[in-house]
Amino acid sequence: MSSSTTRALAVVSELAAGQWGLLTTAQAEREGLTRLQLVRLTDASVLERVDRGVYATASSPTEHRALRAAWLTLDPTRTAEERLADPIAAGVASHTSAAGLHRLGDLLDDEPELTLSRRKQSRRRIRLHRLPLAVDDVTLVDGIPTTTVERTVADLLRDGHDPDHVAQVVGHGARRGIIDLDDLAARLDPLARRFDQNDGRALVEHLLSLVGLDPTALARELATSTAGQELLAAGRLEALGEVLATLLPTIDVTTALDAITTSIGRFAELSDLAAVGRRVEPTTALARLQAAIASLTATPTSRSTSGLGARAVHRGPVVGSGRRATHADASTSAAHRAENIEPGV
Repeated sequence: MSSSTTRALAVVSELAAGQWGLLTTAQAEREGLTRLQLVRLTDASVLERVDRGVYATASSPTEHRALRAAWLTLDPTRTAEERLADPIAAGVASHTSAAGLHRLGDLLDDEPELTLSRRKQSRRRIRLHRLPLAVDDVTLVDGIPTTTVERTVADLLRDGHDPDHVAQVVGHGARRGIIDLDDLAARLDPLARRFDQNDGRALVEHLLSLVGLDPTALARELATSTAGQELLAAGRLEALGEVLATLLPTIDVTTALDAITTSIGRFAELSDLAAVGRRVEPTTALARLQAAIASLTATPTSRSTSGLGARAVHRGPVVGSGRRATHADASTSAAHRAENIEPGV
């Protein structure tokens, strides 16, 4: 093996190690490699061409590869580590791509969607959005600057996605305890009227109701379940709230308990609470209730709902899943328009 080939392999390995196994032609050229050397490494199966000007090493992960490659092409000369010094200016995965990175909902995310606060042209098949971004809009997921769950939901609704589909994103986030419903309500205030709701909080409750997760609906389900009736009969109302709070940590448990209390008198099965209470073992009823609620709130199996912390974090500039970005945005353009960028010549 010649010394030039050895050096080329070393450069490629170093670049790819910090970028999910990917590198760009521009990055390689900045390090002194030629396009011909990249072609020869591709012919030798050391590299694989995954997009115009983007290569992957043989062992690189394929999950979200198209999105990662698209993000690299926004500024192909600088490395990911250099760009992450200002993650907002670097460009942010958003909309369906953000939902996919967060593993929420079941939206089609085959076309990379990225948001920048400045105008950017691209000849690639990337959907670019030009929208303002703030520090609290952005987090890092597997090293990619990504809109937070709350910002993602607002973007999807603003962009015209079906509320039923967006509700699945909210529902999954609520089940996993990774969505701040108060923050979401504030973000949805400007959109509430579009969906015939009075304010952002009403819109959040509407979205939760579409997936059966509004507190009132859950409370009524609990009040009519056998285990729930037994716990109520045994004077263990607080146990319902404890279980509900554990399984759905972002739901207002007080509202749910109030609904349960209101519902007690509506069901004939609870007409003799004292008599039932003398026959019920609260611990057994609680265990049955936990199983019942888990069934009611189970996430559809068509989509993984494991927490972000359980995801593989690849070697490179990965600061940590779910961590807020810490760099302010230098530009806060007032434009709120999305640009559909079609592939060029």
